[in-house]
Amino acid sequence: MKIPKPIITREHGAWAVLFVPLLIGAVYADRFSWNVVYLALSALGVFLSYVPMHTLLRRFIGMEIAAEKHSESFFWAVVYLLFGVVFIIPLLRQDLWYLIPIGILGMVSYFGNFLLTRTVQKSIFSDLVAVAGLTLSAPSAYYVSTGVIDEKALVVWILNFLFFGCSVFYVHMKLQATALKKKEWGLEDKLSTGKLNIVYHLVVVIIVLMLAVYHFTPTMVTLAYVPMVFHALYGTIQLHRRVQFKHLGFLLLGQSIVFAVLLLWLIDQ
Repeated sequence: MKIPKPIITREHGAWAVLFVPLLIGAVYADRFSWNVVYLALSALGVFLSYVPMHTLLRRFIGMEIAAEKHSESFFWAVVYLLFGVVFIIPLLRQDLWYLIPIGILGMVSYFGNFLLTRTVQKSIFSDLVAVAGLTLSAPSAYYVSTGVIDEKALVVWILNFLFFGCSVFYVHMKLQATALKKKEWGLEDKLSTGKLNIVYHLVVVIIVLMLAVYHFTPTMVTLAYVPMVFHALYGTIQLHRRVQFKHLGFLLLGQSIVFAVLLLWLIDQ
């Protein structure tokens, strides 16, 4: 039997949303463990199954899918999921059973995103649901490194979810600007289009400051969000209909790396 061409997601930003938080969670635990490698490989398998599983689910709910595409999707969904299961077994053998409820939350996010994108067009809410699931890699990495689920695991998830939510609002602002097809952009037009983007970033700063006030994080952690907030405000003021999404993707990837470095440095200050 000829092995079909591998099915890989085209949403390149999703790779960063999964693996940058995983790295943050692992380093935040302040100890190296091969368990993180097992977790990363397991997460990779489940993550790669996203696209072929979506195809199978669309066929399941009655949408027309070509027989060849369905067959290829079934093959790779099984391969990817088996890959994920193989590498989660060593972790479960160490009695890291909290990975199961974390995995269930990830599945809720996965199916929630699928249902939302099937009933309505891709939206800010559907993307936030996906981000909520992908950033669970942060507390998972912390857990498999330390063996405990505590408030630090929750905080590291919140910090990552808030940050990657920034990208969701920013990209949707750009998409809206492109759809409007306006030739001339006044300041009022830009602020009207970018109001949700601005409000979200302000809310993020307030939440992170509140975490600091109640001693869940150092106050300096707020500085890790400064580059993204500055970019969001600048991008709103400079808003226009022409957007190079490929360049934007690389820029957001770079910002996620900067965020990871700053967060890990500042969180121990």
